[in-house]
Amino acid sequence: MVPIGQAAVRRTGSDVTIVSYAKTVGVCLKAAEALSAKQVSAEVIDLRSLKPLDEAAILTSVRKTGRLIVVHEASGLCGIAAEVAALAATRAFDALRAPVVRLTGPDAPIASSWILEQAAVPQPEVVVRAALGLVRGTDRVPQREPAVTATVA
Repeated sequence: MVPIGQAAVRRTGSDVTIVSYAKTVGVCLKAAEALSAKQVSAEVIDLRSLKPLDEAAILTSVRKTGRLIVVHEASGLCGIAAEVAALAATRAFDALRAPVVRLTGPDAPIASSWILEQAAVPQPEVVVRAALGLVRGTDRVPQREPAVTATVA
């Protein structure tokens, strides 16, 4: 049984927090593994439920790492990434060392086939580029992918 309102830390880290839920948790874990090979330590948080949201888990991690990437496959407009970014900005602003990055699906209708749907899901490489940009202080917002929206919150 999954406790409602209690996120799970799927991987501990110290350089960047990656928050996700559902299918994109696997994407984030693959990205964290790739980041590890580049000497970047990513903490991956699986929200598991969105309402109630485990704000304490998110804030604890953001205060530890100082950097936040939120990844999900739904549209970025009015999505959970915006809520998590707002939470970090209002309750952990002093801990942030870089802007919050949201990696989401496109602001477009849902794809009609499984193949097109997969093209809209943020991929590990996009998460890796975003994390490296935040940690190294370079290009903080990854270049927009054809089907993935990347914004600084």
